[in-house]
Amino acid sequence: MKLFNTIALCLLAAVASFQSIAGDNDWDKIADKTVSFKSETDTVNPLSPFANARFSHIKIKCTQGTVDLKSVKVIMKDGQEKTFDSLGVLTKGMSSRSLSLPTKDNAKLDKIELNYESVGSTALQVAGVTKKAQVEILGKKIDE
Repeated sequence: MKLFNTIALCLLAAVASFQSIAGDNDWDKIADKTVSFKSETDTVNPLSPFANARFSHIKIKCTQGTVDLKSVKVIMKDGQEKTFDSLGVLTKGMSSRSLSLPTKDNAKLDKIELNYESVGSTALQVAGVTKKAQVEILGKKIDE
């Protein structure tokens, strides 16, 4: 019985991991940002190939270091705004939950304001203990 439960648990974990890998293909890197060792708000614009694309969702992925995302404010080209609070601490390889964008009237993404605090300091970076955090903004295009 224990062997059956162990095999069933392993199969369930394998199936779940395949789904998360397959789902990453739907996301495009629309911007990136290296964050400083202080609490601040930065504005990020989509990279030029995505300037006129329409997205249904975005998520923030940490590719280096550690960052505490306080809030993300999305501003659409038609003036609509949406704020997402308390996204939590992301370390290398982690991403935020999927954030749903305002999509009525064919709204396109204009800019994203990131309010964050990077974990670490310049002294720790010089010592090789920690690096400045780098984040990528990933977007999921609207199917047309």
